[in-house]
Amino acid sequence: MLDKLIASTILACLSPLLVAIVAAIKYERLHNQAAKGPAIWSVTRISQGKPFAMLKFRTVRADRHPDEYDGPDKHYSTYQTNPDATRVGRFLLRWYLDELPQLINILRGDMRIVGPRPVAPWEYERELLDGSDSKRQVKAGWAGLTQAAKGHSASRYENMQLDAEYVWRISTMRPMKRVIYDLSILVQTARTAIRGEGR
Repeated sequence: MLDKLIASTILACLSPLLVAIVAAIKYERLHNQAAKGPAIWSVTRISQGKPFAMLKFRTVRADRHPDEYDGPDKHYSTYQTNPDATRVGRFLLRWYLDELPQLINILRGDMRIVGPRPVAPWEYERELLDGSDSKRQVKAGWAGLTQAAKGHSASRYENMQLDAEYVWRISTMRPMKRVIYDLSILVQTARTAIRGEGR
C-alpha cells in the first residue's frame, strides 16, 4: 500500500513533466525519420523470478527495440555510447526520466518503489548460473542500490553484487527499519538522477 501511495503521489506531481516528455518525443519524430515510433513501449524484465512487461519512455530509434540491443552479445553501454539513442532519448537516459512510466508498473503490482534492478530474462538466467538468486527473493525496484550508484558502477557484475547486498540487508531488518532504509535509498537514487549521473 505504501509503494502504491508513493507511486500515485509522484505520478500526480510529475504529470506535467510526463506530458512534456511525450510531447518532446513526438516533436522529434516529426523531424527525424529514425525517431518515429511510440512514446512509451514495454520491455521484458524479471521481477521476483517472473517475467513482466516493464514500461519505459522510448529512447532509441524506432527500428530497434530495447530487447534487441540490450542483449548478451552487446557491450555494457551508457547513454553516451549507445549509437541507437535518439537526441531526446539521451537526455531521458541521463536524468533517469525514461524510467518514470514504471510507476504504473508499481500500481499494477509488478514492481516496488525500492528493490533489486529489473533485469532481462537472459541476464536473470546468467545470474542464476553465477549463484545469485536475489532476483527470486524480492520484487524488482524502481529505485535501488544499483540505480543510486549508476554514476559509479561500471559493470553488470558490480550491479549484481549491489542487488544481492540489498536483499541480504533487508533480510536482517525489522519492517520499520526496512521502510526507513528503503526511503534512504529512494533519496540516494533521486540525488543521482538530479545530478544527471544516469546511464
